[in-house]
Amino acid sequence: MADVGVAVSADAVQEDRRRRLFLADGGGVLSEANAAAYVEERGFVHLFSPGNLPWPNVSAAELRARGSLETFSLAVWRWKNALPAAKRCAYGHHLRRRGVFISWRLLPAFHRLGGMHSSVDQVLQSDRLNPVERHVLQVVAIQGPIRSLDLRREVQGLSGASKQHYQAALRTLQEHFLITVAGGSVEGFTMHDWDLVERHAPPETLAATLSDDEARAQLALQAVANAPYCTAREIALLFGWERSLVATLLGELAEKGMLAMTKVEGQKDTSYRVAS
Repeated sequence: MADVGVAVSADAVQEDRRRRLFLADGGGVLSEANAAAYVEERGFVHLFSPGNLPWPNVSAAELRARGSLETFSLAVWRWKNALPAAKRCAYGHHLRRRGVFISWRLLPAFHRLGGMHSSVDQVLQSDRLNPVERHVLQVVAIQGPIRSLDLRREVQGLSGASKQHYQAALRTLQEHFLITVAGGSVEGFTMHDWDLVERHAPPETLAATLSDDEARAQLALQAVANAPYCTAREIALLFGWERSLVATLLGELAEKGMLAMTKVEGQKDTSYRVAS
């Protein structure tokens, strides 16, 4: 293993992570425009905290900018509909069942690793979806953008699907980048508008050609930049990748001089940061 140098203090790591809750110029995330810029800079960022993982989220960024002690931001509840409606980025439960904003520049990498790489028509004609998933996708394909309540009603009429099976179908179709949030409303009860990813995303986004290795490298580099100190175990948990695959990938990126290995005080595993 390469020399990891002097261990970084836990306090220094936390200070770097606090800075990641602001824009690169030091500005706070206080408006829809700020939020769009934040997603673009970060490449991808969760709506709320991704559990015990060291990545920023838009809710924490907005609260920090206001100096609020609240537990979650009400503003981001609007932004998760407003940003995709304005086509400033993608939003959905596209990453391990958690809501995440994805910049258009990184959508090709996510799509490469999670997508089915076929048109919606081809997917519908295949046997890759269960009946409820197929009905949801058919309705969105024909009627999208379609409000959540209307989509649920249409699918119920076609398949009689239970709420549990319907919600599972929504998650699966989002994780395979077949459907996405295209807008919505927070009036009374929050509802999304759903549309096809292939119809909602800028055409050039899905036309990009990447290999699996290139896609993983892009996402890993952005994840490390966002952390900004993280381990192979944490990246594996973030993306749902095999830990051995992540360790090899991070080692290769370090050998190329794109990442640097380091130790964090009180932490057993080697951490990675973007090379200076």
